[in-house]
Amino acid sequence: MGGPRVPPKTERLIISIWMSLSKESKKPTASEVLTAAEAYTKAHNLKDIFLPKIRKCQDIIRDAKRQYEYFSPAEKILQKPWSMATLDEYQLSPESLPSVARVWRYTLITGEQFTIRQAKWVSRLYDFQPDVTLLWLTAYEYAKREEASLLSNCSLDTFNDDLRLVFTTLEVVTIWKTVYGDQHFPDPFTTTIPRADDGGIMHEVLHPVDYYNALYNNTVSNNRDRELHYLLAKMPSFDSLGLVSNELRVVYLIWITHIKQRPEWQSISSKDAADVVLKLREWALKQQSIKFDLQEQGKDRIAARIKDNQVFIEELPTPDKVLNLLSKYATKGETKCAAT
Repeated sequence: MGGPRVPPKTERLIISIWMSLSKESKKPTASEVLTAAEAYTKAHNLKDIFLPKIRKCQDIIRDAKRQYEYFSPAEKILQKPWSMATLDEYQLSPESLPSVARVWRYTLITGEQFTIRQAKWVSRLYDFQPDVTLLWLTAYEYAKREEASLLSNCSLDTFNDDLRLVFTTLEVVTIWKTVYGDQHFPDPFTTTIPRADDGGIMHEVLHPVDYYNALYNNTVSNNRDRELHYLLAKMPSFDSLGLVSNELRVVYLIWITHIKQRPEWQSISSKDAADVVLKLREWALKQQSIKFDLQEQGKDRIAARIKDNQVFIEELPTPDKVLNLLSKYATKGETKCAAT
């Protein structure tokens, strides 16, 4: 790489942003990466990071692409989606498999990618974090940092992740302050969990995580989604909705993931999008009151009926009113654009 070498933390930032934007646009230019990096440093008031010129940024990205092309067969395997079948290619400890499967299940529900590399980190970390959402996020961050170290041909440094793994947030801040004083410590590999005003995790906002990270770090701009996040934060969080049934909780998350992946979702306003989420929540709570016996603890599976000695599983109806409302709002937006 020609020219003076940029500091490792600057190179890691550029590569992290390039990796993030690659998930969005597939082929981000050096100019786009540099613009996003400038937005990130400005948003986090990072006065100790000096970004290189565009030519040097091009060099960093070109070398990262070259490093990826020259990944060893063993490293390329880690980029593949995980499944039980991949255990023939990359073995994990048998004791960790229930936790790996739980995280795989969570990513399938929320539309996230789950690679063998992430499964490797889940296998290492599952005893540290019993909560499936936090376990997935922790493994995601370790895996992203590891991949970036390979792309930059630098040694893997997990110090920041390790601190968060074994200390509370207050303890981490105190340790950092005693070592670095008042210096800021934002980390492009760390996900700040979106929380509603009641303190619960905003699962509707967190996914897809690469996009949420880019939006939070100002490396992408979307005023509609920022306003939507504000509106959703005013609602009760997912964990306080009153969905007692685990199955209904999963069904709700599957449907919200499906709705956010539909083309109409991006064309409606933040207010209308928040209303769609609200109506889906109302649908889930209604289905719970119809299909589930909430008086008996432990009976949270979809009710079965018996007829002629055969058991029939009652399927939940499709939330047609919610999907129709989404289409109605999208049509309204198209009509408004045509009128202007």
